[in-house]
Amino acid sequence: MGFFDKLKAGLARTRESFVSKVNSLVTGRQHIDEEFYEELEEILIQSDVGVETSLSLVERVRKAAKERKASSGEEVKEILKEEIQQMLAVGDPALNLQPGNLTVILVVGVNGAGKTTTIGKLAAGFTREGKKVVLAAADTFRAAAIDQLEVWAQRAGAQLIKHQEGSDPAAVAFDGLQAARARGADVLLVDTAGRLQNKKNLMHELNKIVRVLQREIPEAPHEVLLVIDATTGQNALSQALI
Repeated sequence: MGFFDKLKAGLARTRESFVSKVNSLVTGRQHIDEEFYEELEEILIQSDVGVETSLSLVERVRKAAKERKASSGEEVKEILKEEIQQMLAVGDPALNLQPGNLTVILVVGVNGAGKTTTIGKLAAGFTREGKKVVLAAADTFRAAAIDQLEVWAQRAGAQLIKHQEGSDPAAVAFDGLQAARARGADVLLVDTAGRLQNKKNLMHELNKIVRVLQREIPEAPHEVLLVIDATTGQNALSQALI
């Protein structure tokens, strides 16, 4: 099963479990009381939404239901959908690109999250926009990681900077930056090895890559993209905080 097949299957299981529980809660419910909101809160927490977010969401639903005088489970279900959509519709998804200058993007995440594939898609998108793209293969540990990125570079029409397997990732990032400058590139995408947030030596290695980049461009990296399996749950927050 491929990465996206596993992702779809995982999301489907989570969605079906959550939706089925909510449907069971609201079906035939003609009176909304405190017990209803307590059950909704329990469903959210069991679905790995997180305690703080669950409490906030239930309070928002409760307030909206009171304002609209919602009296049935189906009415509250629609309010729940709206409130979830509003909570997710935050932030600016646009990348912090540097018009006229080189934009350095560092891509990080655990093994198997889809970092290299994401880089390939980003590279293809930037190329379609007429930008010159350089990829730095700083994942020098995973077997075939460099070969995989080379395929993506060819597909996207981007240039690849690579070293031998087992090389210093920071050195690859440095050479990638120098090559991008020399070739007048618009974007440098730096691939990195998968690492868990609790592995201090690997996190120190990531810090080294950042320090090397910042010696050349103090603002670099302009973006750090954390690639996370959408079915990860609350552990995703731990990864992001690190």
